[in-house]
Amino acid sequence: MNIELFTTIAQQHLDVDTLEEQGSDSLDFPSVGVWGIKAALTAAYLAGYAACARAANGSGTPDDELPTEQHTMVGNTWLGEGGTSEFPSTPGARTIFTAPIPEKALLGNRWEADRARTELIPTAILQRRIL
Repeated sequence: MNIELFTTIAQQHLDVDTLEEQGSDSLDFPSVGVWGIKAALTAAYLAGYAACARAANGSGTPDDELPTEQHTMVGNTWLGEGGTSEFPSTPGARTIFTAPIPEKALLGNRWEADRARTELIPTAILQRRIL
């Protein structure tokens, strides 16, 4: 376990300064909104996902770069692979960098392509977002 990483997640998403017991109810039992809990769990999940991707590449060092892909999205709608420069006439487009997304393989099957573009790939991008 990486206590420094957990502490950083707690500080950024839960407004908790330390994960050490402080001997005070007000400090040891913080009041946290569900959005903070969701954000902290997402950050922890993504940290684990990144660690697995590094391990799959033969590296266990957190500073090693992960393989990434660029995707362009408007809101939760996936426009396609590549950066926003490839979609110059689309207002509100943003580039998302993700770890490789296995769901892309569905684009080869024309019967599943629409579902992949409209549901699976945007969901995968949002779940695998590297923050």
